[in-house]
Amino acid sequence: MIHSSNTVNIGKDGIVRGDVFAEKLVVSGQMIGNVKSKIVEIMPYGKIDGKVSSHELVIERKGILTGESIVEDGESVVS
Repeated sequence: MIHSSNTVNIGKDGIVRGDVFAEKLVVSGQMIGNVKSKIVEIMPYGKIDGKVSSHELVIERKGILTGESIVEDGESVVS
């Protein structure tokens, strides 16, 4: 489990298995688990397999989301 009040970057060769709670998540590699973040960006060839709860979700061309996306209301999602 990763908790951050800043940006978490998963590089193109990176793999994260577990949950991520962050102000912003940028995925260029692979994320397997649940995400709760204000902003989530899936870059080209990035992949999230799980549930994404966010205010803003950006999926670039060739980015993949397998699972569920939930739009959150409010100012902050990081506790």
